[in-house]
Amino acid sequence: MNRDPQTHIGLMGRSRFPILFWILVIGLQGCYNYLPTDFSAAPVGADLRLFVDPEDVPELSEIPATEDLAPVVQGTLVGIEDDALVLRVPVASRQQGFHTFSLGQSIRVPYDGIISAQLRVLDELKTVGVVSGTVAAAAALIFVGLEVINPAPTTPDDDPPELLLTLFSIPIG
Repeated sequence: MNRDPQTHIGLMGRSRFPILFWILVIGLQGCYNYLPTDFSAAPVGADLRLFVDPEDVPELSEIPATEDLAPVVQGTLVGIEDDALVLRVPVASRQQGFHTFSLGQSIRVPYDGIISAQLRVLDELKTVGVVSGTVAAAAALIFVGLEVINPAPTTPDDDPPELLLTLFSIPIG
């Protein structure tokens, strides 16, 4: 079976970049940390994780329940009122073609019901590690792929590896 090397390289080149793109996208999702913060000082638009007392948050019953012991509300801070935070909490997702839309609900969380708050921040060290590891892995795959596609040339006097036959061998050492 003989393949045209240009066609083989073209097919590999086209499929490699979307794979690397998705590795980067998925890898960057894990490059965030949650740091304890004062919920009254959080900026509007920040991603927050709030540990709340369910008796003090009546709107908590409207969001899908989790299996955690302490109720956790994760979402984007939409607004700050005199006695409560307003969070946009994702409740479902809808896919339309290639696009996935997150469907959310805004809920009020009174200050009295918040046990602790955490702010989602980008971890630069993890991000650099994931990006450099992905680039190194991609470079290794490319070099290994080039070695497989274009093996080292043999001299015309050498026999092809398929014709070499070992009749006997003597182990030394």
